[in-house]
Parts: sequence; structure tokens; C-alpha cells
Amino acid sequence: MRINDIIRKIETRFPLEWQEDFDNCGVQCGDVSQECSGAMVCFNFSEQVVDEAVAAGANLVVAHHPLIFRGLKKIEPKDETGRIIFKAIKNNLLLYSMHTNMDSGTFGGNWLFAKKLELSDIEVLEPKTDVSEPDRDSAGMKIYKDEIGLSSVGLGRVGNLPHAMSAQQFFDFLKVRLNVSRVRYSGDMDREIRRVAVCGGAGNSLIDTALHSHADAYVTGDLKYHDFFRADNRMLMVDLGHFETECFIKDILFSELQRCADVPVRLFENEKSGIEYY
Repeated sequence: MRINDIIRKIETRFPLEWQEDFDNCGVQCGDVSQECSGAMVCFNFSEQVVDEAVAAGANLVVAHHPLIFRGLKKIEPKDETGRIIFKAIKNNLLLYSMHTNMDSGTFGGNWLFAKKLELSDIEVLEPKTDVSEPDRDSAGMKIYKDEIGLSSVGLGRVGNLPHAMSAQQFFDFLKVRLNVSRVRYSGDMDREIRRVAVCGGAGNSLIDTALHSHADAYVTGDLKYHDFFRADNRMLMVDLGHFETECFIKDILFSELQRCADVPVRLFENEKSGIEYY
């Protein structure tokens, strides 16, 4: 099975047209015409991921975050990006990214984020316009669509918790559901939380949209200091971290590769955010 056949199937479910204008989804480097010997799934490209893929005999590595995000003026093995590209080319690896096209996609990252919080009546927070949905090629996808009623794609999701919670109960709920130990927040702790907006990764651009959705709390990552106060105490602002609000997207990547590729698919284990607290 050729790599381009696998990619074609992946892009049927999560088309590249769904990515944001600033993004660089899809092929990062490599030859799509080669036969696929195996696939590796990870959150971020790293030298360790490439080394493990090579050791496992896999020549396709699929990550969430792109390796090449801004323009490269030169490629040398003097930084991690250069070393990864050198190793990938030397070992005939194809590096591929599914980033904001998967974030925005129906049954993608933000959908899974909402489902992890057991939200119901889920809606897209910031729908995209003038984009088509992928083909529904299985009964399972139809069941999911009927269950949650999604008919569009876009960044973020908003929905209702199973029951109203106090802020303290909500924070404890987040810690359990997303396996986090700390919650950064601003807002009124006396607020009752029922309607919740989410955006995995850096979600400061959707703060106003979350407010307009009548959310009682907005859960995202990478908020700057002044972002915490933009809601003017009209909803809880919750920052769980970039990695912590997206790392579970590997589950979707893994299942997609298993669905699309008739080759061994491995998951790069024990990936961490890389940010430590002293």
C-alpha cells in the first residue's frame, strides 16, 4: 500500500481545506509515492519519534503539530527541526501533520475534547463557511453524526454538562476527565457551571465567541495574562495548558491510521508537554 493512498483516505475524513490560513498541515517532507512499511503516530515530531520509527521499520510518521510552521531559510542539522529533516530524508521517512484540519473537523480534536467533558447538545463554536464535509464511509460515522447533530466544521465546541456544578466541582471534574493536576483560572468561584465552551491548544482568539455562546466557563490553553480578564467576569476563564487540552488527539490519529493503512501502526508512548514546574 502506497503512502499517498493512505493520505488520500485520511484527507477524505479531514480535508486540508479545513485548516486555518496560518497553518501548514499535510506533508512536511518525504516521498508519498513509496510503499508504506509501517506508521508511527505522535503529538509532536521529535528526534526520538524518528529514531523509534526507523527502529520499528516504519516509514510514515503522522503528528498533530506541523514540523515546518514558519518559512525555513536553510536546513542544517544544527537545530532539532534540521536534524529531524535530515534523519527523515536519510531514512526515506514521510512526515505528515494533521493539525487545525483535525481540530476543526467533525469528530476531530475539539469534538473529542467536548466528549471527554461529557457535554451534550454540542455545537461548533466558530463554524467555518464554504467548506464541504467529508464522505461518510461507514455506518459508525453516521451514528455519531445522528447522536451529536453536527453538520458543520470549525474551531472550538460548546455544549452542556451532564448537570450543573459549582466552580470547585467543575475544577475537580476537569482534573479527573483530563488527567491534570493544576487549573489556572479567573472569574467568580460562586458561579454555577452548566454550559461550557472548549478549544484545544491556544484558544485566546475564541474568547469573545465563547462569551457570545453564553458559556459559563471557557476551557482552553496558552492564555496570556490579560486574556484572563477579557471576559470581564462574565464566565470562568480556565487554562489547562496547550498540551493538556490536545494530547488526547493522538487517539484519533491512531484510529485514523488503523482505519486507512493496511500496515502495522504504532503509537509513540510517554509523550509529555516538555514544560515542567519546580
